[in-house]
Amino acid sequence: MKTWIKYGLLNSLIGLVIGVYIAITATGNGYSVFGIAAPIAAFITGGLFWKLIVKQNWDSIRIFIAGLLTGIISHYITFLLLGVGMNICYWTTGECTSSLGDPPGSILSMLTDGLAFSFFSLMFFGWITAPSSVIIGLILKRFENKKNVAQHRL
Repeated sequence: MKTWIKYGLLNSLIGLVIGVYIAITATGNGYSVFGIAAPIAAFITGGLFWKLIVKQNWDSIRIFIAGLLTGIISHYITFLLLGVGMNICYWTTGECTSSLGDPPGSILSMLTDGLAFSFFSLMFFGWITAPSSVIIGLILKRFENKKNVAQHRL
């Protein structure tokens, strides 16, 4: 399996844990979708940043940067995915309205509101996602280095 896929999958586990936690503890309706959107966002951002920044260069600085970006940007991508999902749900079923019955926000409002929501999300969970993404990258580097050494010995 390619390393960027492994990195994305491991980050998606963190997204799943946090998404399920939000779904269970948040008051109100609609928070269950965080258990879907957060792991997808973590996989997409993790895999993308690994492919763009780390590639095959296992430099710890590159892994650190990719991890920080994954742990931070995945929050914004989560809210974009939620907005897209809410719009698809609304336009196909008429459901997924706000508590006042209003339709979900437009594409432009998703882009701007996502930044504000991400800010608060980072305050509550960024201290988990950013360091864990870096740690996942460093652990993956260690396992991949051991695997490469074992292959060269054969």
